[in-house]
Amino acid sequence: MAVNYDWKAIAKNGKYLELKRKKRVFLFGWWFASTFYYFLLPFLSGYYPELFKIKIIGVINVGYLFILSQFVVAFFVAIIYTRVANNEFDRLTDELVREIG
Repeated sequence: MAVNYDWKAIAKNGKYLELKRKKRVFLFGWWFASTFYYFLLPFLSGYYPELFKIKIIGVINVGYLFILSQFVVAFFVAIIYTRVANNEFDRLTDELVREIG
């Protein structure tokens, strides 16, 4: 059984607009922050190469730690997105589905 939805009405629905706005703000903010952090590596290594030569433990220097930290940042962004999506975005989606349903 096919269900026909009024997509124009859904696009104007307050719950949908709230969901769309919250996702856009969240995703753009984290995209900007992670992109900025990503481009710090070539910027800092190009303009301040001596920073990356500072040894921390044995052969491990600031450069290695900074590169590895980018993986950690990506992991935490994924965890934060999952939590926000499960708590906030899914709740708003459920409310929207019940409202149009």
